[in-house]
Amino acid sequence: MPTYRRQTDTWTAPEARADASAAAQPAVVIHLPVTYTAFCLQHHHAYLRYAVHRLGEGQAARSCVEGALGELVTMWPKVMGSARPSAVAWQVLRTWVAAARNEAEAVSAQPPSLSALQQDAVVLRNDVGLSEAVIASVMGLDEGTVTSHLRYAARLRCRAGIAVRAAPAAVAETAPTASGSPSRGLSRGSSPSLR
Repeated sequence: MPTYRRQTDTWTAPEARADASAAAQPAVVIHLPVTYTAFCLQHHHAYLRYAVHRLGEGQAARSCVEGALGELVTMWPKVMGSARPSAVAWQVLRTWVAAARNEAEAVSAQPPSLSALQQDAVVLRNDVGLSEAVIASVMGLDEGTVTSHLRYAARLRCRAGIAVRAAPAAVAETAPTASGSPSRGLSRGSSPSLR
């Protein structure tokens, strides 16, 4: 089976010869597209954290992520031609994790009326601790859609009497003002009282 080597950005397949000297050298070395490599670098960590959370085992999670990324490289031109490459990649990863987990038999802690994407958004936010912006990027969704998924899930959990765990506190970002200094939490149009 081909293996992905993240450090060298290549896929290699061992040669099928019986002699020992040939076993040390791979028969095929494929150099990956730069866009694919950048995509993997950007999403690999979040994919792995998601898979570890879903599978509960490091090696199985790594195998799923490597398998999903391996499948993704075989259809990379199609992925890049899609409107949302991250959404296509997320579905590939989700399929690999579901197969490893045998999700048809798995019992979810989420309310049953949540879609698969809504459940994933909740897991990435509450269990993995990603921000809504990162979740949107990883799953290939708009940030507003992620926010909507999370709010809907919270409403369902409240109705079902399931305790809603507080999401990790968001870090307040300060934007530079026209003078170049960071704003101090003032909203637009407000000004400090000078009295």
